[in-house]
Amino acid sequence: MPEPRAMNISIFLDEVFPYNGALMLIPQSHKQGVLAAEHDKTTTSYPLWTLDEPTVQRLYDQGGLVVPTGKAGGMLLFHGNLVHGSAGNITPLPRKIVYLTLNAVSNYIRKPTRKEWIAHQDFRPIEPCADDALIQFARRYKQAAE
Repeated sequence: MPEPRAMNISIFLDEVFPYNGALMLIPQSHKQGVLAAEHDKTTTSYPLWTLDEPTVQRLYDQGGLVVPTGKAGGMLLFHGNLVHGSAGNITPLPRKIVYLTLNAVSNYIRKPTRKEWIAHQDFRPIEPCADDALIQFARRYKQAAE
């Protein structure tokens, strides 16, 4: 994406605790601008942008670390440049989160690096639907089930 103007939205489908693989954020790190990152293609199932350890240490020393938690249905919004990451969840507690990235259509990603099933690559503008679209969908779903 040409400009770092994206916003990330995380919707918690399960309760997120500090110990079940929660997302970690380094406050104020988005103010550093675009940081030099490399694609890790060996330790993850898809290319993942990573920072070197000295950069992460410097940012941590400046801003600390926060671990947002919340009930299922909770939502977290953060700047696309905010340094963030999570470790694997080794607990029996699920931690499903849906991530959405919002961005101006004019600022679309020119060379996608992730597979379509990981990061959608249809960059057309979102089209509004009728105010009662969810109600109408629920009615049709209920009728079909009967």
